[in-house]
Amino acid sequence: MNDPSLCLEEEGFESFDFVLGADEVGRGCAAGPAYVGVCMLDSLPSSFPEGVRDSKLLTPKRRIKLRSYIEDWVSDWAVGSCSNKEIDEMGITLSLGLALERALLSMKEIFGRGLLILDGNFDYLSYARASLHLSQRPNVEVKCVIKGDRKSALCASASILAKLDRDELMDDLSKLDEYKGYKWKKNKGYPTREHIEAIRKLGLSPLHRKSWKIKSLEGEASRKGLPLF
Repeated sequence: MNDPSLCLEEEGFESFDFVLGADEVGRGCAAGPAYVGVCMLDSLPSSFPEGVRDSKLLTPKRRIKLRSYIEDWVSDWAVGSCSNKEIDEMGITLSLGLALERALLSMKEIFGRGLLILDGNFDYLSYARASLHLSQRPNVEVKCVIKGDRKSALCASASILAKLDRDELMDDLSKLDEYKGYKWKKNKGYPTREHIEAIRKLGLSPLHRKSWKIKSLEGEASRKGLPLF
C-alpha cells in the first residue's frame, strides 16, 4: 500500500486533543545532518492534499509542488535536525530523538494531550527524552507505525517537508569548494559508489559521519540497491 489515508489520524482524535505525524530523513547517510519532520492537526479534516505519499516515492518536482499544499493543510509543522557530530557522539537513535524534540519545541505552543504517529518500530522520542532529560513538552503518547509514511497522511506529509529541507541543504553545501568533489547535489550524502570513491580519494570532510565505516557503507549500498554512480 503506497497511498496513505486518515485512518490513523481518525483513531487518534477519538482519544486525543491533537494528532501529530513524524518521519525522519537522512538516517543512513554518510554525510550531513539527519532531519525529522513533524506535522500536526488540531481537528480531523475530511481530506488531505492529493498526491501526498512517502517522499521516497515522489520526484523532486512533485515534492516541491506539494509543499505549499501541505503547509496550508496542517495546523502547524516543523523540521528539526541533528548534526553529523551529534550522530557520531550519541549515535543515530538518540540524535533522531533530539531532532524530533527540537522540531516539536519550534512549533506554536500546544495544549492538551496528543498522539504522535511515528514512522518506524522504535520510539526514539521517548528514549531521547528520558536519556537526555528533555522537556517532555508537548504531552504526547507515541504510536510507532512500521511504514507509517505509507499509511498516515501526516507522516507522509512530514517526510516530504523533511526531505525538501534536507535536500536543499545538501544542494547548497555541494556548491562550496570544499565539498564539490563529493557530489552531494546528486547523492545527498547517501553512500553511493561515487560518494564512497570520493571519500577514498579526498578523505573525510568536517561534515562526514566519522563513526560510519566505508566498507560497511559500501555493503549497505549494494544490499539496498542504492544508485552506484
